[in-house]
Amino acid sequence: MSPSSGELWHVGVDIGGTFTDVVAVETGSGRTSHLKVPSSRSDPAEGVLRGLRALRDEVGVDPARIGLLLHGTTLATNAIIERRLARTALVTTEGFRDVLEIGRHWREELYDPFLEQDEPLIARELRFEVGERLAADGAVVAPLDAADVDRVLGCLDGAGVESVAVVFLHSYRDPAHERQMAARLRAHNGWSVCASTELLREIKEYERTATTVLNAALMPLVGAYLDRLEHGLREAGCSASLFVTQSNGGALTPARARTRPVNLALSGPVGGVVATAEIGRRAEVEHVIGFDMGGTSTDISILSDNTPRFTSEMTVGDIPVKVPTVQVHSIGAGGGSIAAVDAGGALHVGPESAGSDPGPACYGRGGTRPTVTDCQLVLGRLAPDFRLADRLALDAGRAREAIREHVAAKLGLGVEEAAAGIIEVANAAMERAVRVALRDRGDDPRRFALVAFGGAGPLHAVELARRLAIGRVIVPPHPGTLSALGFLAADVRMDYAASELHRTDDPAAAAAVAAIYAALERQARAEARSDGALDDDRLRTSRSIDMRYAGQAYDVGVPLPDGPVTGAAISALSARFHELHERAYGFSNHDGACEMVTFRLAAIVGLDKPGAGEPATGGSAGEQLARDVYLPGAGFTATRLVERSALAPGARIEGPAVIHQADTTTFVPAGARGMVDGQANLILDVHSHEEAGA
Repeated sequence: MSPSSGELWHVGVDIGGTFTDVVAVETGSGRTSHLKVPSSRSDPAEGVLRGLRALRDEVGVDPARIGLLLHGTTLATNAIIERRLARTALVTTEGFRDVLEIGRHWREELYDPFLEQDEPLIARELRFEVGERLAADGAVVAPLDAADVDRVLGCLDGAGVESVAVVFLHSYRDPAHERQMAARLRAHNGWSVCASTELLREIKEYERTATTVLNAALMPLVGAYLDRLEHGLREAGCSASLFVTQSNGGALTPARARTRPVNLALSGPVGGVVATAEIGRRAEVEHVIGFDMGGTSTDISILSDNTPRFTSEMTVGDIPVKVPTVQVHSIGAGGGSIAAVDAGGALHVGPESAGSDPGPACYGRGGTRPTVTDCQLVLGRLAPDFRLADRLALDAGRAREAIREHVAAKLGLGVEEAAAGIIEVANAAMERAVRVALRDRGDDPRRFALVAFGGAGPLHAVELARRLAIGRVIVPPHPGTLSALGFLAADVRMDYAASELHRTDDPAAAAAVAAIYAALERQARAEARSDGALDDDRLRTSRSIDMRYAGQAYDVGVPLPDGPVTGAAISALSARFHELHERAYGFSNHDGACEMVTFRLAAIVGLDKPGAGEPATGGSAGEQLARDVYLPGAGFTATRLVERSALAPGARIEGPAVIHQADTTTFVPAGARGMVDGQANLILDVHSHEEAGA
């Protein structure tokens, strides 16, 4: 069947540590299918290809009819955390070989004299210096030394490296020296090469060096992954336009992802953030917390006015990554998190995960240690008569044995008590993560609703909300595949930046800022035109400026509205800066001189979107089964078992209840109650009647 013989499909794929989630939407009709297939830790691309095969075999989606494929992956994230990176060299300005080790002299534990710093990303013997030097204004102090370049090339020939990063002092003001060095490297050998000015034309030498080095170290890994994926798609007969989601919530073409793989550091979680914003808007809830609990980790996002929060710098695996990023707080707590008792008798849950292979003990694939999923099965919230994700049969006997041997026996508890304790520890860890995320801006959790998704999120959501005094939980229609669905709302986003220091009280500032943004927009349009997958006629831009009081080291990002950059626009920018500084740090100085430091441009290229999706459907609640579920303080209690597909809009439910669906299970404890809204979201009031009356 050719692509022209029927409606095309848009497919979103989220590769997680345990499952790969697939959502396919038929354009025009909006017919939607949701699938979960096991991930492949050894071959991440196989998760995508396995998902497409499942779409073909179970839904009847011909790969040739897939027009657009957007996917997110934890490949880069896991490689950074586990330090599974390519052997990389650094070429830098003479005298700056040790920037990676010097860093910022920040100490995680200020008073610990035995604290050991992590090893730098590149060993000292692979860090090379060349003679060259720019002044802070970009003036050439010393030209690039040709003899030094030849010497470094000779050293690299025998170093066994796969990638080379080039970072010269003050190169953000003039990239000429870096371009010359990078060109020599590319012509000399088949190394992957990244010059900092190709990635990050910004001040802050350490952060620029660390980010460039990390990008170079990821290039061979991500390149090989994309080669494997594109080859597999061709073999499957799929010629879809392929995009990879990135940390800023937008998408990247494979060509750009190969050169900027560091932008994929939060590729997986951002789909859930995009979808959370849409759920909040449709439910008419202004402030929401995205609670994405999967098999390996839990990702927390805070959205005010249904707008994700952004930062220009994050830390992944203790490495600073200076790229525009949706703020997501992640912890190692998921359905596959392993529970253990330490030598002192304390119970710990995670961050180690059983993953998908061997997986939790109840999977019957060789796992022997207890996980959160095993505990939910033993407590009756999951049931062995329902296959997990419609694929995996669960073995309650194996789960009980793992909990008994590794936790219950060591703590002198019954299996159910131990399982309930493991759930409590996991919930406490997630509560701390939410409070840390809220603390950044002093937010009160009671102002927010909790949007629960991921394969395990709805199982824990109400209990977590109660710990946080959050009154409302929203469970979307297909929580287990929400991140994959969120990818389908993404557009291509390319971020550009240039660092120059200009004071707002300088009469020439407006002209200088206008010139900077004109150059950045020309660059964005040229790159969009050069990529055959993009249409620069669809390009739109937004601007912001990192500002500070003169003499400060910390910046505040201030939006710069569209339109000509005039003296009046600069004055309005200063007023907005004072306001945002007051909000962030509790004070402002309207008489202080303001300095503009880094000028940012986000270039958005719109992608076609599928139809609006299927209307909310469902029958009457019909016959409700019952089974015993362990409730803390009450033991096993008769609990309603409801199929989610039977809950039509307007249907109501009261706890205790277990709501089952193919991609997840929702646990509604005693005292909680809820209803299904017109968008098929399950809206849960988490407070008991007695609590509400009090």
